[in-house]
Amino acid sequence: MKSPTRIIIIALALFSLQGCGFQFWYNRIAWLSTWYADDYVTLSSEQEERIEALVEKHAYWHRTTQLPRYNQFIDDVTADLRNRTVPENYDAYGDRLLNFYHTILDRALDDMIAELAQLNDEQVDELMKNISASAKKQSEEYFEESPEERLDNAIDSSIEGFEEWFDDLTDEQEALITEMTRSMKPTGELRFEYLKQWREAFSLALKERQSKSGQKALRSLLRNPRQLRSPELVKRSETNDSLRKDYQLKLFNTLSDEQIEHFVEYLDNYREDFKDLIKDAD
Repeated sequence: MKSPTRIIIIALALFSLQGCGFQFWYNRIAWLSTWYADDYVTLSSEQEERIEALVEKHAYWHRTTQLPRYNQFIDDVTADLRNRTVPENYDAYGDRLLNFYHTILDRALDDMIAELAQLNDEQVDELMKNISASAKKQSEEYFEESPEERLDNAIDSSIEGFEEWFDDLTDEQEALITEMTRSMKPTGELRFEYLKQWREAFSLALKERQSKSGQKALRSLLRNPRQLRSPELVKRSETNDSLRKDYQLKLFNTLSDEQIEHFVEYLDNYREDFKDLIKDAD
């Protein structure tokens, strides 16, 4: 579910952006944030100006304090790739990436809640209606496919993703990726139920958005949305994480020097973009 509560975060969580034009979009995140928000709720000109100013403020902070951290992360991953020490540091990568996300979230959360608190009743109704419509569309698209079709699409997507990182894959590597994807426990239906519960809790919190208790609830839902996952979803997710780690490390052990250098070059493109963006902040 694309949550409009990520008005600010969607513009700042840039490490996952792909392809050329990275700097182009980064330098236009204030405009992108209001454009994204307008997909869910009609903003007044005053609200748009305020959000753009907030995003510009957070973007400068992100450019000057967070992009250097990302480049250090790339340096560390590159060294591990070339030294073949990825297995020893695999868990640390996930911890660091999660910290990047939470650092951004914690920085912007007060402003996000303040903006939500200033929505009027009509805007809140529009917001929840559009969130629900988006969720319904995604659910319908998911259930239009059979489990077999969803699995085939997941396998194709996984192979394409690893090909982007490592270029041409061997038959052995494609077989590993296929086996990994087939081994994953399905979580789609459980995730839709979890997100439904999150939307219901979010809607209730929004009704009290101007009170301390309502804002506390909003903070909790935005800071830790996964608290509403069912025990079964938690169990399956943890199983999948463990399987994914095992297979990715097996895959890493099959990589040629050429494939590793291809991934290093892939990461270098981000490094250069980050360096330019940091320089432009001066």
